[in-house]
Amino acid sequence: MVMRIIDSTLHRCVPGLGIGRRWLRERLGELGVRILLFEGCVQELVDDAEAATWRRLLGSAGGLRYLEVLREEIVARAEFVHRWTGSDERIEPGECLGSLVGIARKYALPRPWRVPEPVAAECSRRAPSYWHWASAAEGAGAPRFSAGAV
Repeated sequence: MVMRIIDSTLHRCVPGLGIGRRWLRERLGELGVRILLFEGCVQELVDDAEAATWRRLLGSAGGLRYLEVLREEIVARAEFVHRWTGSDERIEPGECLGSLVGIARKYALPRPWRVPEPVAAECSRRAPSYWHWASAAEGAGAPRFSAGAV
């Protein structure tokens, strides 16, 4: 019961101190993420980590500490941002990544799209009719203008 009171107190105090935002920015720096994140994006990622931490603590039988679990959740968010901004692999918004994909799309976090090898393909679309008309007019006795005529 003592652990629950401590965890509850930390849950109320830690967000106001900005520890989660600092941990997230530090981890992003360690991972080499060079994009600039808006403060709102960072705050939403930290809020999501705090909510996941509290869910894990309430669902566990005990033995977990708030700050340790919060650190794990923040590291997971930083690794998600690294994966999102560093590769173009498809990330399915599953039950645990759905909120993170939503945050990434909300703040338009960039993705490095790779263009596949160019391949020649036959175009089945016909040329517009005015192309034929313009090219036919030149050969059908249309007046020609020379560069010297004014």
